[in-house]
Amino acid sequence: MKVTMLLNDGRVVIITSDKGSYNKITYDCIFENNVKVADSETIIFSENLDLLASEDSASIYNDVFITNDKGSLAADKIDYNFETKFYKVSMYNNKKVKVKIIR
Repeated sequence: MKVTMLLNDGRVVIITSDKGSYNKITYDCIFENNVKVADSETIIFSENLDLLASEDSASIYNDVFITNDKGSLAADKIDYNFETKFYKVSMYNNKKVKVKIIR
């Protein structure tokens, strides 16, 4: 499955996965297996991504790895709210989240 999103700030985000589903009524997209999200600065890899237009949110989970020129992050789950622009990064078993910042 492949989705190209044009964001208000001019960025183009491309999401791909081996399989997925799309709801024509709510515009919700569910991506599964080898998920890759890329814009001009950041690449995200995971096994699952739920892009929920009906809730204005995205959940990226199962073996999440994010990288860009500023650093990298590994976690079990990341929730993002498009309205508040707030990320919640978590691990399923309360382990610490690994973040590497490069200056």
